[in-house]
Amino acid sequence: MQPNADLHAFLRQKFPAEYAAVRPAIEALREWLTDPANMAAHDPVASKRAMVGLEDPEGYTPIAELQRTVERSIESIKADPNNAAAYFMLARAMTELGRFDDENYHTAPLREAIEFAERATKLAPKVGKAWRALIEIQIHLHRDEMVADMLRDLGAQGFAPGTHATLSAKFAEARGNYDEAIDWYERSIGYIAEPPRRAEAYAAQAFCLLKQGRKSEAERPFLMALLEGGPNPWIGHNWSVLKFELANIVGATELNRRVLSWDWNYAPALDLKNFLIEHYNKRNQPYPGPIALQEEQLRGIALPGCDQLVLQQMNMSEWQPPKRGTRARATRTFRSGLE
Repeated sequence: MQPNADLHAFLRQKFPAEYAAVRPAIEALREWLTDPANMAAHDPVASKRAMVGLEDPEGYTPIAELQRTVERSIESIKADPNNAAAYFMLARAMTELGRFDDENYHTAPLREAIEFAERATKLAPKVGKAWRALIEIQIHLHRDEMVADMLRDLGAQGFAPGTHATLSAKFAEARGNYDEAIDWYERSIGYIAEPPRRAEAYAAQAFCLLKQGRKSEAERPFLMALLEGGPNPWIGHNWSVLKFELANIVGATELNRRVLSWDWNYAPALDLKNFLIEHYNKRNQPYPGPIALQEEQLRGIALPGCDQLVLQQMNMSEWQPPKRGTRARATRTFRSGLE
């Protein structure tokens, strides 16, 4: 994206406001970890209990949830300083609290998160997620030579092929090698068992296609992302914008309706709805009601959010989440040494 006033203002902050709110607690933890007496703390039960209910921090995770993850991860670490999962969750939440958009991160949270990501890799050197936290930070800091070496080592060890493929895709995307990134995302999908993570990979693949100007081709991965991951306002909204750009106004309107049914306060979708209302008013056309998307008509399979009356008219079953598995929480992943 082209730099704009909002991005410049974001990068001029010493610390982004969302991150600054939790930074005192992070600094207090860093000081706490320097005291050898504290490192003797060992209550793994309390440490795991502090992380119950937390999901892996991602780009679409709400700010409040990221801040909650920071607080709970700190609580977990103070109960057991050897809990690698807590360091991973803390580093990932700090990283995402420094995000401006899909491509730009503030460097201050990234640099402060490195320490905790490195602790995760030292405590769990054979867990892909630990390396994910560290390597993603280095990708965002554009330390290309370091990232290339780390990915080479991770691939050679072979214990986390899915993590290696996903990180290789992110690295290629960050360098603008979109064809390579698309191929790596396709490979990563073959390793990922959890539907929400598969949805993330499909959405990332769609954005690579958009950056190449291959708009029509980007529709399929957006479709697959919603089929896999279910209601996701961020994915649904971006697909609705794409449909508008492809002159499929009715499809864009229907997707916008679904996004707002999932999250009525999702600001980008509200802006799009206001724009669509103005579009129909200018043409003296009524605002359309719920419909089946073209993809649903062609495939005979409902996507998330399809209206009940439309389902009945189309004789389609309501969308159900895939049953390949559920998203692995960090505690379970680090305990078993999986991706």
